[in-house]
Amino acid sequence: MVHHKKCQILQKENIKQENQFLDLKTTSNLLSLVILAGGMGSRYNGQKQIDPIGPNGESLMEYAIFDAMEVGIMHFVFIINQQFENETRKYFQKIIELKGGSAEFVLQTTYTSVPRNYFDDIIDRKKPWGTAHALLVAKNHLLNNFIVINADDFYSKNSFQKAVTLNSEGKIAANQYGIVTYLLENTLSDNGSVSRGICKIEKGILYDVVERTNIFRYEDKIIFEDENISGVIDNNTSVSMNFWILNPSIFRFLEDKFDLFMKSYANDQKKEFFLPQVINQLIQENKVEVSASISTDQWFGMTYPGDKDLVKEEIYSKIKQGSYPKKLWY
Repeated sequence: MVHHKKCQILQKENIKQENQFLDLKTTSNLLSLVILAGGMGSRYNGQKQIDPIGPNGESLMEYAIFDAMEVGIMHFVFIINQQFENETRKYFQKIIELKGGSAEFVLQTTYTSVPRNYFDDIIDRKKPWGTAHALLVAKNHLLNNFIVINADDFYSKNSFQKAVTLNSEGKIAANQYGIVTYLLENTLSDNGSVSRGICKIEKGILYDVVERTNIFRYEDKIIFEDENISGVIDNNTSVSMNFWILNPSIFRFLEDKFDLFMKSYANDQKKEFFLPQVINQLIQENKVEVSASISTDQWFGMTYPGDKDLVKEEIYSKIKQGSYPKKLWY
């Protein structure tokens, strides 16, 4: 009888373990969305992440949230700054939870995730540490694979679908990441020069990302000018718009790279720790392989004050085409 009870207990434990395994297996294809909304908007002269764009005051990142939900993403992590007011957090939490999703908010400050031995060096730092640091502060909020995007960029539903496809094909893992790139000619601003990561892609694999910080259209050409070098870039060059699909393994890399970064630049008031540069280092060190999916969609974003009217026109046009309802949430 005792032996029989032991067998029943063992059997129940085995079933429990199998169910846990099944749960892990079924949730492994879930993606979270990390929204980088902690920038200071120095070129935009305002809190562009929440600037009203849509007909009911919707911000640009609400359209990204809508697109993500349309392809099944229901967990959202917002990296925010101190200007992101409590009422704004409540608003985003409400619209996401009404659709059955969940939202978390992580504050990025100049001290967040910075090793204590650097605190005295950064006392006068005003500017955030950049996109790689912004992601690092979300370390404890992400267990599944996830997408990273900028809050002030429009990517299109098609891009989220491409990310879901890469993930479902098993191309996102501990040493395998992904990126959705855009054609350079589809990403320029009429209101000033832009920074873009120029991508080298062969047979669907990203091999190199070179940051160009001053790209603009001149007559019928696209020109870059960086320090002592300049040149022409082909219209159809693939560029990074910070749309990454990553595995939580990125956090151990970010910790190591950020420590090295701080050793060199803790006293530099302007130097930033950028996510494309970190991932490119990992590629060159053969630590990760990055699958690339190229989007031919038109990108647009909020870099300069003059971009707002164009972004509004684009959104209204998409509403008219039926891509979005006139009211996103209610």
